[in-house]
Amino acid sequence: MTIKINAAEEAIIKEALKDYQSNIVGVGTRYNTIVDILNKINDAGIIKADRTPRVIVNKQYMFSFEEGGWNTVWAKTLPGAKRQALLEYKDSDSLTVDLNTVHLATADGLQTAASLFY
Repeated sequence: MTIKINAAEEAIIKEALKDYQSNIVGVGTRYNTIVDILNKINDAGIIKADRTPRVIVNKQYMFSFEEGGWNTVWAKTLPGAKRQALLEYKDSDSLTVDLNTVHLATADGLQTAASLFY
């Protein structure tokens, strides 16, 4: 898709996205989407001065315990999520993280797992 905008319109769009971005820090999917859009605008944009740096944001990862049950951690990458899960439960005598189950959380997966509590 090609959209033609002028420099003033691009500047307004960037500012609006940056304002929105600052209000949703920590909300993985939306924040990632805003960063991707800003980077696309910067890569193809008219205005070359004010660049938004590429940011790898934390994403939510789910995992199971060998003893049963599940939890989540926030990390930038899958290896980072595995390290974070191990770190959080290293002192637990009753919970062992099953590293083979660590995966990027989805809304459906979280809803399904949470339904176990109802």
